[in-house]
Amino acid sequence: MKTTSAQIRAVVSNQREIAWRSPRLARLLVAAVAVVLVARVFSQQPATAQASQSTSIPDVKCVIGLETFKPDTKGTLSLLPTGLEFATGKNKADITTASIQDIFTGEESRQDVSGTAGTVAKLAIPYGGGRIVSLFSHGVELLTVDYADSNGGLHGTIFVLPPGRATELRNQLIAQGANVTTHVEPPEAKEQKP
Repeated sequence: MKTTSAQIRAVVSNQREIAWRSPRLARLLVAAVAVVLVARVFSQQPATAQASQSTSIPDVKCVIGLETFKPDTKGTLSLLPTGLEFATGKNKADITTASIQDIFTGEESRQDVSGTAGTVAKLAIPYGGGRIVSLFSHGVELLTVDYADSNGGLHGTIFVLPPGRATELRNQLIAQGANVTTHVEPPEAKEQKP
């Protein structure tokens, strides 16, 4: 049996194709393993970063209740392993978890246009258009913490937080062991038929 040049070319091309596919498959396998490893590393990294950091919320307003701060002071509220810390550039106040007697949360709506300047701006818009400015409001959450000081005196402080953060802090404080009473919502009034 004679081997033709066409058969030799076919064998050579098959060998080249096999040689080409092997490194290509090896590279593809290596790339797939690398993608899996990178995905695993990145999926584990945020969880460990969150566990090591304390929860800090900037631009929180302390409405009232902390002795070392004036009313309506803005600062950073942090959840530490020992409790809450409210701090500005100069001062800080701590509320330990063991001293907390109760925690309340609530949602409110707040207008961005307020005060004397806001009132003047509303009056300056003709044909009652100032009322439309009052519609631009956004939700906030209130966190009220009742606590006892080192002398046994009872205090309460109110913080204004972004939506969703007050409930999160409340749950974390409860997990740390803060005393909280169960708050029961009153049932809705049922309409009676005449």
